[in-house]
Amino acid sequence: MPLFPELTLLVLLFASLVIYLLVKFFNSRPRYKLKKNELTERFQLLRNKSKNIQDALSRHILSTDSNKKPLDNDASITYGEYFKYLQKNHIQNLSDKEYAKVKNTHNRLQQKRAIDMLQEQEIRLAEAESKLSNIL
Repeated sequence: MPLFPELTLLVLLFASLVIYLLVKFFNSRPRYKLKKNELTERFQLLRNKSKNIQDALSRHILSTDSNKKPLDNDASITYGEYFKYLQKNHIQNLSDKEYAKVKNTHNRLQQKRAIDMLQEQEIRLAEAESKLSNIL
């Protein structure tokens, strides 16, 4: 029994080394890197699309002074409120901070969450484009 603590420590170190090497091996595979590059490119495309929609809406609001005018016929939301909604959504989901998280992560679960979030953002931006089709 006198070697039990040393043996336990040795087993833990060896197990840690094996886990580290496995993670390193699986994360360095070309398929993984390709998927990560596609994810970051998709993120950048959505960021640019969001910024373009916001710019177009901002220009429209400033040129026609329609900040308080209703966005559509049902008058549930104004152009200004919708612009604030788009800005808030961009900051929460497509900001530089979120991009850095996606770019620097090596966790596949976080990448899966990022993919799901990007799919949701694509839907939201498509809805925004359809609502703002008259000014885009």
